[in-house]
Amino acid sequence: MAVFIYPIFRRSSENGINLDLKISTSTLNLEVFSPSGRSPAGGQKVATTSENTISENTIKIIKPKPKPISYVAPPAVVKEVSPKSFEELINSSIIQLYCGYFNNENATFSDISRGTGVIINEKGEILTNRHIIYDENMKKARPDCFVLKSPFPNEKSQNPKIYYAAEIISYPAIEKFSDSFSKDRYYNDFAILKIFGRTENNFKINLLLGFNYASPDDYSVLENSSGTFNFLPFDWNYQPKDGDTLITLGYGVDASHSANKITSTIGKLSGNIDINGSLKPQILLIESNATTGFSGGALINPQSKGLVGLISWITSGDEAGKYTVAIFRDFLKTMLLQDLNFELK
Repeated sequence: MAVFIYPIFRRSSENGINLDLKISTSTLNLEVFSPSGRSPAGGQKVATTSENTISENTIKIIKPKPKPISYVAPPAVVKEVSPKSFEELINSSIIQLYCGYFNNENATFSDISRGTGVIINEKGEILTNRHIIYDENMKKARPDCFVLKSPFPNEKSQNPKIYYAAEIISYPAIEKFSDSFSKDRYYNDFAILKIFGRTENNFKINLLLGFNYASPDDYSVLENSSGTFNFLPFDWNYQPKDGDTLITLGYGVDASHSANKITSTIGKLSGNIDINGSLKPQILLIESNATTGFSGGALINPQSKGLVGLISWITSGDEAGKYTVAIFRDFLKTMLLQDLNFELK
């Protein structure tokens, strides 16, 4: 029987949270931020998992109220989602998103929202968070989105290159809340974008960011010879249970305040928030030190190398610890079909 924790969330009055940026080693040769560390004095402050210069909202876990649930996961079926190596899958599917108003002559860096996205099919469709592409101040979507990528692993810490322009396909028009979840955070934090073309030198994004455009040879990592895209498959067999080890991946900031490479955290699943009373996993809490920029990133089952959830934000709190919060695969599929008429496969 799986036992999950139902924590209560509230908006924090603090502007940010301190992170432990101490790096340890993972068995998957990933760059790992240990979830057990404590924040050093003067540590970097982070607001949400997306770097959004317009608003900085955080939430803080107060004392959790454990509740056993009757959900029993079926026997686990471990099957790798692809013959490709973990490194190949991540290098060809985890991308960085910059969205803003780049066609506006008066656009500035402060108009840009940055986060992570996951290419989920051969058509080049991208799964990410609504809060990355939607401007809460202007009450409208940021229309100009671009796909950037760094090599993985990125041992030389190279800056990302600008690869594609992407269009917003769909996102929830209305935020959904639940009393059992949080009035400060909504649970339909997802959006679908699609790559529609390679970038050209006349795009203003290059002037604002100072990054180089991808060379013709660079595209072979993301595109197949047939003209379709590489992507990260879902693991449809995985059923979460308390204590599972999961990987989070995103373009998180490091100690130098830059977010120029894919970073990861390895943490244990320690809770679930049941939105609709179904007693099934829906919003997962993973003990990890994800940082700003992980919004829209991937939650991965290391045994299958498959995608099992969409990272939405991070939490902080002295009593209950720190969590990476992700929308679980099955709940995400239901909500995408219900709200956007988009089917995950």
